[in-house]
Amino acid sequence: MWNVFLKELLEILRDKRTLAFMLLMPAIIVPALFSGYAKLASDKAQQEGTRELRYALVADDGAPILQAVLAATPRLRAVPLGSQQAAIAAIQAEQIDFALIFAANGERAILAGQQPEISLAYNTATVFDGVGKRIKPLLAAAYTNRLRVERLAIAGVTPDLAATLNSPFKLSVASTASARQEHGEQIGALIPYLLFIMGLMSSIAVAIDMGAGEKERGTLESLLLLPISRSTLVIAKFLVVLCAAVISGAIGIASMGFCAMYMLGQQSSELQSLTQYIQVPELLMLGLLILPAYAMVAALLLSISFFARSHKEAASYAQQMTLIVFLPIMAAMLPGMKLSDGWSLVPITNTALAIKEVIKGTIVLTDLISVFLSTSVVAIVLLLMCIQWCKREAVLFRS
Repeated sequence: MWNVFLKELLEILRDKRTLAFMLLMPAIIVPALFSGYAKLASDKAQQEGTRELRYALVADDGAPILQAVLAATPRLRAVPLGSQQAAIAAIQAEQIDFALIFAANGERAILAGQQPEISLAYNTATVFDGVGKRIKPLLAAAYTNRLRVERLAIAGVTPDLAATLNSPFKLSVASTASARQEHGEQIGALIPYLLFIMGLMSSIAVAIDMGAGEKERGTLESLLLLPISRSTLVIAKFLVVLCAAVISGAIGIASMGFCAMYMLGQQSSELQSLTQYIQVPELLMLGLLILPAYAMVAALLLSISFFARSHKEAASYAQQMTLIVFLPIMAAMLPGMKLSDGWSLVPITNTALAIKEVIKGTIVLTDLISVFLSTSVVAIVLLLMCIQWCKREAVLFRS
């Protein structure tokens, strides 16, 4: 078995394209793409959050209180428009960014004790809602407070009493979670996604070459003539795919970590705190959790590779199989997902949840053992199915 293992490993090392894909993708290309996207998204969000917004205020009485609030807010510029129709047309023509449209009587109705409707009109078909993020809090806080003061003054309430009515108490938040738990909750959900995507990319390329590639090159028959069982042959190939996933995942997550630290520097207290929390015991637990998950994926990919007639067909199947991996990871990111609710037995989702708990420092030994054992059992079952699959001549020699 080990001779076959070394033979397959040497073939990968000699294949410069596969080796480059296995090492360069997780080490350089993917971190560079993620970093570039993060930098571009940050710059665009900052530009959208700080750019000047043009607006129109449509009210029967001119809404003087709101005018004063908007005039005191930086990066807002008023554009005089006389009607709702003109304001909507200006938004559609991108002449203004938003309009505030009062119902009949404008602010007079509010000061008279009524609750008229104020319409915030703008184009909501945007990824980053710059208008909503800036104007909605302004209306809910500054403008509402000014109106409340005016209403209380009309009612004859003194300023001191008005202050206690506006803020009847001071709220202080006492968190029972540690700083590590807070930081781990914010960043820990991303770690499983990166670990899986890094390991999956390389294992796909290697697994396809192990089965479909051997068929196209005509070398599979030579391997079958060796005095070893089909089980030994499959296990040797499986170990090569697993090694590729482990090496690629380790290189990828390390490269992403260094890249994130370089980009964020001193700006990310969460990232710096996590580097202090993740020591040798945490790294060992992460390896213990991700190894059976990689084994499960490797067995699936190898089965697909043996089933496919060609390299192209295997690549198509493997791309579709990625949904089987990523959807359970996304499920682990949903609120309220806990290992104690039975999710410790659900493949991939349990690994993602357990990794987050390790980052947070809240992993329970029973959950760790449960996740490891359940995932290992699934991986063994899939490997046994792959072995049985490869014992069928109709599968190995499909034409």
